[in-house]
Amino acid sequence: MNRSISFLCLFLISLNLLSQTPAEKSTAYFSLGARYNLGFVIRHSKALPKETQSNPMGYQLDAGWHFISKNARAYCNCYPKLGISLYFWDYRNPGILGQGMTLMPYVEPFFNAGSRLRISARAGLGVNYQNKPYDSIENPLNLAYSTRFAFAVLLNVNAGYRINDHWFINLGINYNHISNGGVKLPNKGLNYPTVSLGAEYFFKEARYPTINQDRKNRNFSPSWYRNISIFVGFKGIQENDNLYYVKGISGQIGRKVSPLSGFAGGLEYIHDSSEEAMSEIYSSVSKEAVNRLSAYGAYEFSAGKITFFFNMGIYVYSPDRHTSLLYQRYGFHLKIWKMLSTGLSLKAHGQVASFFDLRLVGRF
Repeated sequence: MNRSISFLCLFLISLNLLSQTPAEKSTAYFSLGARYNLGFVIRHSKALPKETQSNPMGYQLDAGWHFISKNARAYCNCYPKLGISLYFWDYRNPGILGQGMTLMPYVEPFFNAGSRLRISARAGLGVNYQNKPYDSIENPLNLAYSTRFAFAVLLNVNAGYRINDHWFINLGINYNHISNGGVKLPNKGLNYPTVSLGAEYFFKEARYPTINQDRKNRNFSPSWYRNISIFVGFKGIQENDNLYYVKGISGQIGRKVSPLSGFAGGLEYIHDSSEEAMSEIYSSVSKEAVNRLSAYGAYEFSAGKITFFFNMGIYVYSPDRHTSLLYQRYGFHLKIWKMLSTGLSLKAHGQVASFFDLRLVGRF
């Protein structure tokens, strides 16, 4: 269920890009590529044993469609690329971390696609299989992951050098994260930055029209906006293998300070049914812990129909004394109709993921 929620937002983007007219599809350049990755595991929590540190390496295969139609440009005022990657990972720590394989859809906007040296940023969300999960007897040191399947998240900055109209060389800096989203504990997560190097081949000669944004930037003026979001997610507890609903609503007021950036503040209420299960197991956990209220500040980056956001919050009402008072939320939403968007976010307390949620956002 969680994997279905995770893929939904990327599939919404995919369906909108792919539902173009035949003439627009003819300008979508298809490419294949391969890369080699090398990096290191970050020991982001003192709870992770030193034995989990290693230098993962991976082989990556990419397939993608680079769209240049007007409809595609409307998503980000750029030329977006939509694709899927397959990774084969050796975490080079066979006794604890083992090996893994990732299947990851991604979206990659290019802001200077027609240049010989082009810069892009890739965001991917997929599913990862790893073969050495935590086991209290056979593998007690692996606190990074406890399930064979998990979410895989990628953030990438890439520099591509055009050799000719078909071939590119790519150098990337990548941040890779693996987590089961709190479905089963322990779940400290696996974080490993990598550097990647590879080549990419376009089957059609790649030509990109120039995008002129001067008029839009000249006519911009700061403006206020309001959002109301409703969301639902799932999380697990270490005491059993059950999943519990987390439901919530948030409202915020923000100000657009540039064509791309805005700042906001708001309130969020959540009902976390996993806390009710915890109160039945531990007398020290209050049944009122199911309800929490927080205040947060937010930064939003809007590129066409896609908005990425980062929230930093503090609980103003939280009977659960086992959770940090501070939290972060990372996510994005996609405009689907007038003032309505849908999206996905990840809530975390420090370095530990709490849950993923699917949300509907109304903006007015």
